[in-house]
Amino acid sequence: PQSHDPEPPANIPAHGVAHPSHREFLLVAVFILFSSLTLFLIEYDRLRLAGPALESWTQSLLSGTVPAPDQYRIAMPLLAHFLEIHIHLRVNQSLPLIECLAYAFTLTLLYLLFRFSPQVEKATHPNRLVLLGLFLAAAQFPILWIFPWARPETLPTAFYLAAIVLLIVHRSRMPFAVVCLLATLLSLGQALARADVPVVVGAAVLLAAAMAIPFPRPRSHVAALGLLCAAIGGGVQLYLQRIVFPTATYPANVPGVQLLTNLNLTYPPLHLPIFFTALLPLIVTVVLLRRHRLHLDSSDKLVLLICLLYLPVWITVGLLVEVRIFVPFLFLASPTIAKIWAAYLSGESDDTHPHLSAQPR
Repeated sequence: PQSHDPEPPANIPAHGVAHPSHREFLLVAVFILFSSLTLFLIEYDRLRLAGPALESWTQSLLSGTVPAPDQYRIAMPLLAHFLEIHIHLRVNQSLPLIECLAYAFTLTLLYLLFRFSPQVEKATHPNRLVLLGLFLAAAQFPILWIFPWARPETLPTAFYLAAIVLLIVHRSRMPFAVVCLLATLLSLGQALARADVPVVVGAAVLLAAAMAIPFPRPRSHVAALGLLCAAIGGGVQLYLQRIVFPTATYPANVPGVQLLTNLNLTYPPLHLPIFFTALLPLIVTVVLLRRHRLHLDSSDKLVLLICLLYLPVWITVGLLVEVRIFVPFLFLASPTIAKIWAAYLSGESDDTHPHLSAQPR
């Protein structure tokens, strides 16, 4: 008798590995479009009546009369001022637009980071569906913290993190000189918004090169990119602090180091529920990874290095209640969270998972 077993769909090879189809691309595109437009409408409505206050904020930063450290974050005021002069967009119109575009590009780059992962590329069709669903869900966790405490540089910082990690872990046909140029431009722009981020990213990349994490680039190239990011971040911060705005100082009631404030037990620790709730997906991910010895792609190792290196920076110089400081890193971790949770659900471990180290493309 003839077999009546159904044949695999045309876009799924017989051995079970599922490659991304046009339906997946369409679904992700609709998700990104819906999410970014929703963000734009909410932010535009929120800032609709804040025009005079935002104009004053822009002019104060550009004139150098704002206390540190906000005075050193001039990228967004410069960009808003440029758009106001050349495109005639008011600040309360340009900021939602910048945030919307940064969010859309961030989600796009995170999807590419997710898609290029060896674990996702080698996944079977059912596993790929689970991975995609978990990724889209994990990418929504950080946005819940955007609306109450977002600052203009939050989503552009998420874009920088996604772009620089993708640039390092995915080897394209671009010459290395062009890669260095892109890393320079990205880090320069980010340093004008938050200089600590490229410094931490550079340190994490240098550490990854020292640990010989197998990226599809020579270790010397990875180390050079890390050194480039860290040097640009540190150099721009010193330039702004010592040359451009030498008179900017911290307010008398705001210490430059917040570690003792975060550890002060004389006040009710109301910031701790916010801190642990925001980090809960990442905490669960690390616990699952440690307890079940789940497999990590090279890109996941770099992402976790960046997040874990930035945590002590946040606790030392920022307030724990200011979750928006860490929101860009939660976005960056969303592909890693999705892959580790999917591996846990499927019962995989580093002992049973096929070896999926990154290979040169």
